Amino acid sequence: MTFEFFRFELREQLRSPLLWLLAALFALLAFGAASSDAIQIGGSIGNVHRNAPVVIATWMTAFTLLGMLIVTIFVAGALLRDFELGTSELFFASPIGKRQYLAGRFAAAMVASLLLYVLVALGLFVAQFMPWIDEARLGPVSLVPYAWTFAVMVLPNVLFTGALLALLAVTTRSILWVYIGVIAFFVLYAVSGTLLRDLDDVRLATLLDPLGLRAMGRTVRYWSAEERNSRLPEMASYLWANRALWGAISLALLGAAFALFRTGRPGTSARRWGRRAKAERQDPVAPARHGIPAPRGIPRFDTRTAWRQFLRQLRFDTAGVFRSVPFLVLLVFGLTNFVPQALDLSTLYDTPVWPVTSQMLQALQQSYSFLLVIVVLFYAGELVWKERDAKIDEVTDAMPVPDWVPLLAKFCTLVAVVASFQLAGALVAVGIQLSGGYTNLEPLTYARTLAVDSVFYVLMGGLALALQVLGNNKFLGYALLIAVLALQIALEAMDTQHSLYSFAAWPNAPYSDMNGYGHFLAGQFAFQAYWALFLGALLLLSTALWVRGVGGGRRQRLALARQRLRGAARWGCRLPSWWPCSSPGAGSCSGTPTYATNSSIRRRSSIGRRATSEITNSTSTCRSRRSSPAGRWSTCGRRPSR
Repeated sequence: MTFEFFRFELREQLRSPLLWLLAALFALLAFGAASSDAIQIGGSIGNVHRNAPVVIATWMTAFTLLGMLIVTIFVAGALLRDFELGTSELFFASPIGKRQYLAGRFAAAMVASLLLYVLVALGLFVAQFMPWIDEARLGPVSLVPYAWTFAVMVLPNVLFTGALLALLAVTTRSILWVYIGVIAFFVLYAVSGTLLRDLDDVRLATLLDPLGLRAMGRTVRYWSAEERNSRLPEMASYLWANRALWGAISLALLGAAFALFRTGRPGTSARRWGRRAKAERQDPVAPARHGIPAPRGIPRFDTRTAWRQFLRQLRFDTAGVFRSVPFLVLLVFGLTNFVPQALDLSTLYDTPVWPVTSQMLQALQQSYSFLLVIVVLFYAGELVWKERDAKIDEVTDAMPVPDWVPLLAKFCTLVAVVASFQLAGALVAVGIQLSGGYTNLEPLTYARTLAVDSVFYVLMGGLALALQVLGNNKFLGYALLIAVLALQIALEAMDTQHSLYSFAAWPNAPYSDMNGYGHFLAGQFAFQAYWALFLGALLLLSTALWVRGVGGGRRQRLALARQRLRGAARWGCRLPSWWPCSSPGAGSCSGTPTYATNSSIRRRSSIGRRATSEITNSTSTCRSRRSSPAGRWSTCGRRPSR
């Protein structure tokens, strides 16, 4: 019976597109870290080979920490799916052992999680064969570091993560509390790293790391570059003790999960932890009234009604995003990543400095706001497909609502999400400033800088929203978005990064405490207005192609779009075509001045340096020849006429 549960759950996990999407994302991240210095996982590698055994072990172990949020989806989904869908009673009404049920589901989740790290290892392995990597940075190709890391680091870490998540899932039976537990683990792990950094007892500091990163770092701390290029960490005192301790803790957590697993409904189980389960409260039924006529309402379908429908839809979608688990997880994860970096700004070269507003904003941009890209791209698909995933789209599409209300409400929801995310970061930054004794908070600087920075995330969210509508498939919309991002990266690599055709690109205005933004904001605002007009036209086109009802065919959508695109909507789609030619803000970019790419700038700089050196040499030659009477006017210039 255990094998049957294992086979069923593994088939469900492998059929999930989310597994392959996240695995591909992690594999691309590993490929980028191994093939370029632009992406760093676990710190820089220094003058060690990119495929050195120690580097491979460090990267794959660091991915076990990053992948904890992904493993949560597999483990919690496998153990809580039947309870959330209400099918657990059907299973446990049959002669099925709870240990067989739990063991089969848990084993399948572990196999799916290990598959994620197999693809990560594949990305690391393929990266070393890329032609742009200098051969001097590569060592001999070997599969031994991958096998050693899987056996010693990845497998114990995945077992610990799965056991901890299984214990949280069976005791709380709530995906929200499981994610809260994961966030608490991240916070404690970050805090312990700060507290144990200066601990004198090195053995205790290495034992308290559940993932073994600090133990492995302590083992190879004094190794030379040659040893790191050719040897794997030894299973000596630090690493062996750490792996043995946390392996035993993992088995204890897994045993506790099996012991505390209950098959009954929440609230109907027996006594647990000394408290009796509370009986479900039933609300009294109000007596029916007879003989009272119901009031008759007169429906109104004017502009005021449409805006009220828009506000109601906006409030409903925004509340759904704010209450969702992924948003809370990313918010707390971003704050957890921001707080240590902001606290490190209290000293500069061992000299205490004030946490000024510009430093807080820089820390927010580097360690917090980048998560907004993930938030808006993810929720763009979730908002568009919210009704269709819940199988109520035919009901909502039949409502007397204008075509523009759903899409505009979902776009404004993304704007509200971006604003609330930035507001939470600003409030935490202000709290850090006050805790450090700094009272010159500059709220207007916070508002202005974060508002200017948020334009990029709003534009990206609107683009993702439009691609979801145009693709008419959630995963196709995500694929189109990834293709657009990859195209922009390719254009930048080919030195064709003009801001007029690179989406959401503009010259960033620098900020200083002395002069603020100076005169640089005008150009940035011009390009932001240009891309805002482009996005507006794209959203108008998406409104015309918005699917209502069961008529989702291509011909039906195009025929309906031609009917909807009339008058102002049709002219609105043409706005970005004439704005660069007529706007004073963008005239300098499309007029007489020639745009210069980074490579052309570097080439001109080298030519200028060579010309300067030639002029300097010729000048010194002229001076030497002027010193002799015979050659005074021979080469340095024409002799003036008398």
